[in-house]
Amino acid sequence: MIIVGQYKDRVVMNLARGEELITALSAWCEQNDIGGATLTGLGAADELEIAYYNLGTKTFERHTIKEEVEILSFVGNVAMLDAKRIFHIHGTFGRKDLSTFGGHIFSLRVSGACEIHFTVFPQTFTRAYDEQTGLNLLCEAVK
Repeated sequence: MIIVGQYKDRVVMNLARGEELITALSAWCEQNDIGGATLTGLGAADELEIAYYNLGTKTFERHTIKEEVEILSFVGNVAMLDAKRIFHIHGTFGRKDLSTFGGHIFSLRVSGACEIHFTVFPQTFTRAYDEQTGLNLLCEAVK
């Protein structure tokens, strides 16, 4: 990962070919003590695990994709749950035939570029388990 530019609370970074998105972001957030942030990005990937959350069963239906795809867009945030950093990122991807698909990103390996725009907040975002949905939802930020 390289930091392309930084101004106040905004950081633009680029991941290298072969880097895994969540692993790289986790390491960077750990090094910089970041507990609350939003992010967007684009690029290309060749292996990813994404999922659809089935509210009825309260489970993620995971799918592994092993093909060259464009990362048309991803958007997400960083928060803490029981002293653990949680990334909640959804992505939309494009195939060679120009069809698209998307879902919750569990892992993503960069095959070309992966340009990320990161906005860091001074507060720590927190998550808590929600019985109704079965998800760890965002709750009040901690200063």
